[in-house]
Amino acid sequence: MAEKLISRGEVYWINLPLSNGRELQDKHPGVVISNDEQNKYSPLITILPITSLKRSEKPYPFQVASYLQGKKGVILVDQIRTVDKKRFGDRLGKLSVEEIEKTEKSLHITLALKN
Repeated sequence: MAEKLISRGEVYWINLPLSNGRELQDKHPGVVISNDEQNKYSPLITILPITSLKRSEKPYPFQVASYLQGKKGVILVDQIRTVDKKRFGDRLGKLSVEEIEKTEKSLHITLALKN
């Protein structure tokens, strides 16, 4: 069976590992943020988990609102993690160009990157 190609900006169901704190765990959507070259060769992929957002809530400045398959959510940029490809489930879609740009900007802020 051929290994699926995973691309930057795509969203998949991901079985997140157990955690001891406030990190998301279990099955959640996650957006791929590692570059396509790494995704092609490495067994590990860097993702940002996505969770639902209650109507009364607004995303924190380090989070990005998302809209996928008719549902609103929030990309948890502060919970960046690297997971094995074996944890990936079905593909749910791909972020819009605007969502990708907002996510990149939020990553720069969260990680205090220059440029």
